[in-house]
Amino acid sequence: MPTSLFQPLLTRTLVIAASAFLLLLSATASEKPNILFIVTDDHGWGDLPANWDQTEVQLPTLDGLAAGGARFTNYHTVPLCAPSRACMFTGQYSSENGMWRGPSGIPGTPGYKGIKRDVKMLSEFLSEAGYQTGGFGKWHMGSIEGEAPNDRGFDEYRGFMSGTHGYWVTEQRSRLLHNGEPDDATGHTTELFTEWAEGFIRESVAEEEPFFCYLAYNAVHGPIRTEESKPASAPEEWINKAIDRGVSFLRSDYVAVLEHMDHHVGKLVDVLDELKVADNTLIVFVSDNGGCTMEEGAAGGRYPGINGQFRGGKATTFQGGLSVPFLMNWKGRIPEGTVSDAQVMHADIFATLLDAAQIPLPEMNGKNPMRGLSLIPHMTSAGEEAVPERTMIFDLWGNLGLRKGNYKLWGDVGRDSTPDWEALINDIENADLSLFDLSQDPGEQTDLRADLPEVYASLKAELMDHFAGINAEYPVPESIGVKGENTPASKPKPSAPAKSSGSPISEKLFKARDQNGDGALTLQEYINKPIEESPGRTKVFKKLDADADGKLTLEELKQATK
Repeated sequence: MPTSLFQPLLTRTLVIAASAFLLLLSATASEKPNILFIVTDDHGWGDLPANWDQTEVQLPTLDGLAAGGARFTNYHTVPLCAPSRACMFTGQYSSENGMWRGPSGIPGTPGYKGIKRDVKMLSEFLSEAGYQTGGFGKWHMGSIEGEAPNDRGFDEYRGFMSGTHGYWVTEQRSRLLHNGEPDDATGHTTELFTEWAEGFIRESVAEEEPFFCYLAYNAVHGPIRTEESKPASAPEEWINKAIDRGVSFLRSDYVAVLEHMDHHVGKLVDVLDELKVADNTLIVFVSDNGGCTMEEGAAGGRYPGINGQFRGGKATTFQGGLSVPFLMNWKGRIPEGTVSDAQVMHADIFATLLDAAQIPLPEMNGKNPMRGLSLIPHMTSAGEEAVPERTMIFDLWGNLGLRKGNYKLWGDVGRDSTPDWEALINDIENADLSLFDLSQDPGEQTDLRADLPEVYASLKAELMDHFAGINAEYPVPESIGVKGENTPASKPKPSAPAKSSGSPISEKLFKARDQNGDGALTLQEYINKPIEESPGRTKVFKKLDADADGKLTLEELKQATK
């Protein structure tokens, strides 16, 4: 064919191919799935009937979503509300993202707890990728400027900022906000949050934009009625349903709050069907941490939750605090009836949702690694594609857990060192931790430390290595003000000199180590072991020894930890 005839044909072919490619890109963009991410509060593993058939709770919507998608029986979280949510939203451990406890303080001052400003949150990734982003319910990931939902990628936020809120909202008893301003809504929180989420979903679908709807119920966090004289948190009709079928009074309000919540999740599932977007909506349901129990001295408060076969509950790193309900449903993508016992964790939600939204997974988030793995390949293969074995680490103010394969290392070394990770390493090194084989002992009753010394030493070394590798730097914003609370923005506060956060040792331990009773500790007394084996604790001692005389007085200790 002559070149003069071939050139126009080639040009037309390239134009057609380019147009087809652009149409393919457009179709791909429009097919980004909607995401409905639902989080319950203090909802124990055993109070999902699909997990534990001995519970009196009836949750037909959640059981239906699990049966129609994937249910994970071996999911791990952090056993407290704020750190757990921060891990799901950052893909990192709480020791890395900065939210090692509930949010408080001002960046640049000792003891500050909050997601680091150079750490990018899930909602920010999705917003930048073109998602409509709405958050409804409990936030609890910071309220000062730079921490509030609207500062972190949410187009719309309605709910409360703190860790807890009463279920019945009145004009006189409300801390609800709408995009940072007081909200005048009244009613039951479960119903309000569901109503707002539904409105957001309908509006997003009408605008033909993919949506990310974060629905964070306060069910089943306290206050829950446990005594006759206390008011109920669930609507009366739901309490009567529970009592009529034999649920005890002690459990009735607790059960009713969960069943009322399940009913409203069902309403949203119906809305997705009505709007014909169910096939392109990934639903994720998870609890933030294990349930509270009625055991004496329960760390998270006494409420009648059930954690199934597991020991402990909220605020402990026993499995009762770490193991919670977790399921995903994506019609046509996740095979129905998938039940996975793969060892997965909080950070995987971050990675999975980014992967579903076709967003490349970052290797780092801020100055620490992204820890999550996408579960999409595992789920879409009905579990045939395995989740790689890895070490999972959990810390809550010195209450420690490490899971690798069947083995679990556990210990509580106290609150004295967190978040001074160097000091915590020394505490771990000096502590006798417990070793459990969860495949044989899910209730964590038999300590195998003496039977498996090599396994114990290896896992303990991994735990110390984790804390040794943390980049603990907190970038300080140029200006800091309160946002999202019912108070005006505050002026920036000057940063205080850096010092150790948390008490390095307690006054009681100080006196115990003062062997000669002279009111001061030498470095050897302070460390209480060979000095060359404790470089982290040596550094701490030197920081505390204000006059550098080689002795630490009780007054120096108190001054350093004010």
